[in-house]
Amino acid sequence: MVIIWYIALIVLLFFGVKGCKKKTWNEDNMSFYHTKCFLGFAAVIIVFHHCSQATCASWLNPKYIKHGLDIFVTAGYPMVAMFFFCSGYGLYKSAKSKPDFFKRFIPVRIIPILIPTALTFLVYVAFRAWRKIPFDIDSPFAISSHETWHPYIWYIPCIILMYLLFYIGFGLFKKDWQGILVVAAGIIGYIVFCLIFQYGTWWFNTPHMFLMGILVAKYSDKVFESAKKLYGLKLAIVIILCLIFYTLGDSAGGIYLMINKHPYMPPYAYRCDLISGIFQFLYTFAFVSLYYLLSMKLKIGNKVLAFFGTITLELYLIHGIFIHMFSYYMIHEGVKPVYYISNVFLFVLVVLALSVPISYGVSIIDKKVGKALRPKAK
Repeated sequence: MVIIWYIALIVLLFFGVKGCKKKTWNEDNMSFYHTKCFLGFAAVIIVFHHCSQATCASWLNPKYIKHGLDIFVTAGYPMVAMFFFCSGYGLYKSAKSKPDFFKRFIPVRIIPILIPTALTFLVYVAFRAWRKIPFDIDSPFAISSHETWHPYIWYIPCIILMYLLFYIGFGLFKKDWQGILVVAAGIIGYIVFCLIFQYGTWWFNTPHMFLMGILVAKYSDKVFESAKKLYGLKLAIVIILCLIFYTLGDSAGGIYLMINKHPYMPPYAYRCDLISGIFQFLYTFAFVSLYYLLSMKLKIGNKVLAFFGTITLELYLIHGIFIHMFSYYMIHEGVKPVYYISNVFLFVLVVLALSVPISYGVSIIDKKVGKALRPKAK
């Protein structure tokens, strides 16, 4: 029955899609509506990604591995790259078109992130207290030990850092090149920090796309016109690069271990992950480029995608709660869940059925609080 989910995802993405005729282009490929629709789809893919990691990932207890979602095990980070890219693009365009943009920055951009983060964080704290899971506190400067009480919270400090870098770079400095340098320096510093203290690859293999989004936004007309030239050739090259970097991102680290006959144990495990992370880093460039090129010819959008586009952050933060409630363990291997759903189709169905309405409710709260905190127009 898992095949039903694949069919549903194809329908979700392509229902209502419109293609552009020869020598015509989708001039609105980076419009708010168009990108929100794709980000809605990306958020759903991330749900499937985390569901797959709880059902069929290679590192799970073999006794509980249930295949069916295998294609999604490594599908998360390119979707996250899209979020960073579109965030950078959207912030730049908004900053240039809205005179009061930086006056409203904190209530509009930061507060709505903190609300669902705080609510879901409290749920995981309750889970730990209920199941008597230790409340260990890892130092951010520890080497290779970075457990968070909220399993999916890594994205939050990272995206807030990106927003603050943008606020400093473009809000306090007048020249665009100064803002770009601030953001670039901040991202490089963040990546170096993650490398030094051996954070997992998911912490640092996508934030650079935030800067890429800013650059594409600044030179949007030139980028679009340039992409038109030799479009077919560029599309073919990008597809080939996607296949190469995706494959190497999955396998390069393992090949390193095999050639050198190293076990997947420290420090070799970190080297393995770092090698894979380099190709994942490159893959995100190719993947976002592929999206950009395809979006020049394909107009996606339907009511369901648009709806998911309004709850992306909430869905990202909330769905993990139900994954841990109904997978074979809760938060830590060996800790019993509320109820174990062994059927993969039903597992995904329950996760989505509970996550989506709650995410929508929390998104309403986010919007109301953000609106109440905005500076009143004079």
